[in-house]
Amino acid sequence: MSSKAKWTVLTYIAAHNNLDQFGKKSLMEILGVGSTSDVVQSALYDGKVGAGRYVMGDPGGVEWQQQLGSFDSGDPDELIATAKWLFKQYPAERYGLVLWSHGSGWEPSEIEEVAKEARSAAPANSAESKERSAAPGSRALFRTTLRSLLKPEKRAERAILFDDGTGHSLDTIELARVVGAIAEAIGQPLELLGMDACLMGNLEVAYEVRHAVRYLVASEELVPGHSWPYPEIFGALRANPDLGGAEFAKLAVDRYLSFYIANPPAGGDVTKVALDLGRITELAHGLDALGVSLLANIDSEADILWKAQTTTLQRETRKGSRRDNKFNYHLWDLGTVARQLLAESQENTVKGAAQALLDMLSPEVSAVLAEGHVGDWFDGLAGTSVYLVRPPTRISPYYTELALAKETHWGELLSAYHQVYAYGDQA
Repeated sequence: MSSKAKWTVLTYIAAHNNLDQFGKKSLMEILGVGSTSDVVQSALYDGKVGAGRYVMGDPGGVEWQQQLGSFDSGDPDELIATAKWLFKQYPAERYGLVLWSHGSGWEPSEIEEVAKEARSAAPANSAESKERSAAPGSRALFRTTLRSLLKPEKRAERAILFDDGTGHSLDTIELARVVGAIAEAIGQPLELLGMDACLMGNLEVAYEVRHAVRYLVASEELVPGHSWPYPEIFGALRANPDLGGAEFAKLAVDRYLSFYIANPPAGGDVTKVALDLGRITELAHGLDALGVSLLANIDSEADILWKAQTTTLQRETRKGSRRDNKFNYHLWDLGTVARQLLAESQENTVKGAAQALLDMLSPEVSAVLAEGHVGDWFDGLAGTSVYLVRPPTRISPYYTELALAKETHWGELLSAYHQVYAYGDQA
């Protein structure tokens, strides 16, 4: 494959955790799709027995492989190095990167192992580790981030760092560095960043990586263990290599949704969104306008916002009969929040900003290219979430480090919202 391909895609499978068997299945599916002169498919697979890099040949065959033995796929620099090598060896008009792993925490043994390395003077508490790894808010996409969180000076903040989703905030910043380094190496933005991991369909994530990625495909909610249906998604790209990034992103949402409608997952969580990051600033401006209007009327709007969140929590958990997700509801669907405010608020500025945000979330109108979800508990979902932690849970002290927080008033709105309830109880 010496000539320039139309697409080169790297699927980075970080499955050295309790997803090991699911990762192997995804690797075999990508192998089954294979490569052509127009579409080069490759993968890094890291599991419990070691890691390997693969460039696929004809369906079912491997053109090139390298066994790596022990490998830290949670090290962002290893991801950068793998992508740089592959994209240099297999140049293309467009480049895709799919990150496959947990979006909600490492296995307890991994947390304990990293903890011993990072803070040997303060060994990890086993019970705490197990609780963190099982909770939706406990994700640490990169182990280097986890190491920094577990340093001795961070010990007092550990509960916040995991439960409040601050691992999410730090990981988002690290993710921006990763895709930025890759984009610089290839001399152009990544055409597509696919997140085969839970809870990554988030405005903070999209906004942070907007300069290095053209299109993002991700899920607001959990991703079923089967992961992406790679034969359907990558098979369609193989059959039509002239697809641009926007078309491929929309196709990925469509094939993902179709697969899980035909094969319902046990947990029932099926959400997927395709975002045009060239227009994500418009969506951020819409959120900012809503935040400003809420700030100006926070004394009256705080209770309405609280009730809107409570109503959503009851509906999406089927009145508590299904498990809370979205970082234990630290992340909230933008469309759901805007729609509730539009219905309940008495302030015209808030209602106007909520309606404007809803208009921006209509597929094909703004940054949202396509959105899909399954289940009446997800009725009204717009595909993209935002950080909106409810009082009395502490706001992440690291939220202000994100680009979205720096460039909008959303962080100020969160602080004002929590201040209203600082000395009282919620309804």
